[in-house]
Amino acid sequence: MMISLTVKEIAIAVGAINDTNQWSDREITSVNFDTRKLVKGSLFVPLLGTNDGHHFILKAVENGAAVSLWSKSLNDLPLELEQEFPVIQVNDTLKALQDLAAFYLTKVAPKVVGITGSNGKTTTKDMTDAVLSSQYRVHKTQGNFNNHIGLPITILEMPIETEVVILEMGMSRAGEIKVLSDLAKPDVAIITMIGESHIEFFGSRAGIADAKMEICSGLKENGVLIYPGKNHYYKKK
Repeated sequence: MMISLTVKEIAIAVGAINDTNQWSDREITSVNFDTRKLVKGSLFVPLLGTNDGHHFILKAVENGAAVSLWSKSLNDLPLELEQEFPVIQVNDTLKALQDLAAFYLTKVAPKVVGITGSNGKTTTKDMTDAVLSSQYRVHKTQGNFNNHIGLPITILEMPIETEVVILEMGMSRAGEIKVLSDLAKPDVAIITMIGESHIEFFGSRAGIADAKMEICSGLKENGVLIYPGKNHYYKKK
């Protein structure tokens, strides 16, 4: 079964700052920031990046969006959408996307496996999936959706009956894994290995190890951490 959330649930989860009561019962069945991937019944998330996603609201509606997040003034909505198309106004659409993912994760309540490391994340993810799928309904990160945008999208693509979700967590700078771990709150955290990827931002492999250990930030009480036991970078941690 696909995701099913009402505007009322979304508005509460993301801290809507406009009145959405007239659309409270409208349901969405998918979430995306890419207008090309929207389907009928989608929630559109206009992100600010190289391009401003708000500029594509009409294309989003044309491609099936039923609701949109919105971080600009409501006066900036295209005239043809005013008073007719439901928007949920927030201060920050990226933060709202992450908050919505955290809400949905709590609603589905699967066991969460978080995986990070300089190399071997995808292989470990796929091997973990192969083992767990024999007994559980498993959902996992697809492709490289392992950052502050991809991870919440992965969560929001999770079928409601999911029992275990496997989340790959990537990074290029310190602090990024902490954000992902705090969102996902893993029951099991796995660090595959420490290499030299992005070492220019950390100064040493020990610095990379510190950043990878951020996966423990959101680790649930009595959660399990799995890491390379012979790696001396963890001896003092």
